[in-house]
Amino acid sequence: MRINLPKTVEFIIDTIYENGYEAFIVGGCVRDFILGISPNDYDIATSANPEKILSIFHSFKTITNGIKHGTVGIIIEDSIYEITTYRIESEYEDNRRPKEVKFTKNIIEDLKRRDFTINAMAYNYKVGLIDEFGGIKDVNQNLIRTVGNPDERFNEDGLRIIRAVRFSSKLGFKIEENTLKSIYKNSKLIKNISKERITDEFNKIILSEYPEKINLLYKTKIFKYLNIYDDFNQNEYDYLSKNLPILTQCNNKIEDRLLLLEYLIANRGINNINKQYEQLKDYKSNIQPNNIVNELKYSNKIIDYCNKLIEYMFIQEETMDKVEIKKILNKIGRKKFINILMLKKIYYKNMLDISDKAIYYNKSALVDECINKINNVEKNKECYTIRGLEIDGNEIIKLGYSGSEIGIKLNYLLEKVIENPDLNNKKNLINMVK
Repeated sequence: MRINLPKTVEFIIDTIYENGYEAFIVGGCVRDFILGISPNDYDIATSANPEKILSIFHSFKTITNGIKHGTVGIIIEDSIYEITTYRIESEYEDNRRPKEVKFTKNIIEDLKRRDFTINAMAYNYKVGLIDEFGGIKDVNQNLIRTVGNPDERFNEDGLRIIRAVRFSSKLGFKIEENTLKSIYKNSKLIKNISKERITDEFNKIILSEYPEKINLLYKTKIFKYLNIYDDFNQNEYDYLSKNLPILTQCNNKIEDRLLLLEYLIANRGINNINKQYEQLKDYKSNIQPNNIVNELKYSNKIIDYCNKLIEYMFIQEETMDKVEIKKILNKIGRKKFINILMLKKIYYKNMLDISDKAIYYNKSALVDECINKINNVEKNKECYTIRGLEIDGNEIIKLGYSGSEIGIKLNYLLEKVIENPDLNNKKNLINMVK
């Protein structure tokens, strides 16, 4: 088997060999080559210790942040290549990290410590492919399988439990039976892992081509141990599982996929589409306090985006006249409002197992009408913000008002102008304040 490596990667491997040591590309880049995917980066493993690597590449810029774990970064043509000494990891602490890292001269010993067989292969053009644990076989069978005993691998690092789901979602592979049984058995280990690491893995799952694998996070109780809402009856769970592929119709922004996922969770069944007020009330009381964005580790910007905009996912398009539309525009702005409506349209157009599809197609058409109304508001330059009034705070002050009274009067005028755009001229507004 021959893999065509980038010239810089071949240069690194050749240079290490010229100095009397081994070097291989390892892990995900080997897997991706076998799958016909162009790797994003290249991890290189070597029998040389970190000090030798620094000596060999002394004429290049280096990064030594990971040197105590055996990793040195070499900068070549503005790209960073991580070179790691073969390692044997000792007993793990708290299902998260090894007590100590020992170096070895044996590539097989290094591969043995890795998580899954598809990530435990090594290659260079001098030796060829090293596949001691059946990685190619599992690639060909579309399987995620641990290297060796799954209970041992997951107890070494509990994050591997969710990484199995992540690779399953990335590649569309099944999780091998014994590996999956071990995930069910050991899912509580996820409680020992930092929320930052878990969030990073979850983001890759929800942004993948197979976000329906999120259902494994519920089925295996991973979400339960993270205190994330998972109180579904069987019908609700079936609904969620069947409709999770809708997320692939959404753009690749994490906040929008999270928002659409929360809306799927909130509805929990196709019979709830005409009960939006009740569903919103139930969501805010029972689901939102323990939703994904609140329990995992997201920026305040993403948390606010999802928790505030979810309310507008429950709008009843049938009741959206121009006045109501302008009130929403005032609160969240045009860009976010259009975004909400597009997510609703994705939901309506892609729902599965709908007994009466006409209802959903009609709702999709109503979304288009709402977007047209928004565009007409913009086209006609109809006012929906205080800034758009033909009067400002200085005029209110001239009329004898001060302090909080200024804001009260401006908001009163805005409310009237939203209801009747013709009122928005300076003379009318002054008379109304008087």
